[in-house]
Amino acid sequence: MEKYVGILCLLNLVLLISSTACLYFGSILVNFYLLPYLDTVNDHCATVPYLILAIGAILLLLSMFGIVAAGSKSRPLLVIYAVIASVVVILQLASVFVSMELKNDMELKTMFITRNSEIIDEMGRYWEDDDVKYKWDTIQRDFQCCGAFTFKTGYQDWTRGQSQRNVRKGVPDSCCLEEDTGCGENDLDIFGDKFAYEKIYVHGCLAVMKEKLTRDIVPNLLVYIGCCVLLCLITIISLVLAAAFVASISRAEGGGDGLGMYQAPHQGNRYEETDIIGLKTLDSGLGGGSLRSVHSSPPRTPIIKPGAPTSHRASLYVEPSNESGTVI
Repeated sequence: MEKYVGILCLLNLVLLISSTACLYFGSILVNFYLLPYLDTVNDHCATVPYLILAIGAILLLLSMFGIVAAGSKSRPLLVIYAVIASVVVILQLASVFVSMELKNDMELKTMFITRNSEIIDEMGRYWEDDDVKYKWDTIQRDFQCCGAFTFKTGYQDWTRGQSQRNVRKGVPDSCCLEEDTGCGENDLDIFGDKFAYEKIYVHGCLAVMKEKLTRDIVPNLLVYIGCCVLLCLITIISLVLAAAFVASISRAEGGGDGLGMYQAPHQGNRYEETDIIGLKTLDSGLGGGSLRSVHSSPPRTPIIKPGAPTSHRASLYVEPSNESGTVI
């Protein structure tokens, strides 16, 4: 069983290192590239980073738990480890699938080009919903953009959102080159100003993010997909070894050798020759002695039909004698 302990500990150490890498990559997608904020553009933008973070967190706990379970040689702990590992495998396969979908969508750039009415509706709620306001302010500050689509005229998208809500305002203050209270919101003539670029960012956020995400995220997602497949194989191997370790512990605790209920035959031959009154008999092994005792007796005479040649037998039947030595 010692070999199981060593291999499981080594594999869980690899999973521990991989979990930190998953947490780091997931946090970059969430905090630096703000990928979950694009869930309105593509649902996978939120699913991928959160799946990566979930896998990293579970793997971190699972790897430490696996080292403890292997070191303690506890069958219940190893069973729990195997169950959690199977869940992690499912999450890893799901993460590979959605990551491939997101990578393909980013390479085609269709999700940034197609004008989504949901985005315009969301921009119209900017002045009413604090969550929407925080989301767009964060995107516009971090990517130095304003509005949604197209370069140079992206800020004009705010007029479309306002027209749906009958709101008369300028652009959010987060669009200003030098942000100050009311710098953009109170400037109602900003949409007709030919020199708006001197006051605010004019490029649409999706237009800016399209280039940045395609350049940075797509290669990283490709690397992640390959690493996640390898990580999935390591998790499956750990799962199989944990199951084999449980079986080994069960055999050891049962005092058996893996034969189950089968009991090995006792030593010696059941059919032993025994000398009874100078004659050889066969022991039946049933504990009742021999079934037949053999005694010497004169040969029996077969029955011959009258008038038949002496060389012809009428029957194979041989009349038994009345000798007392015969036992049936």
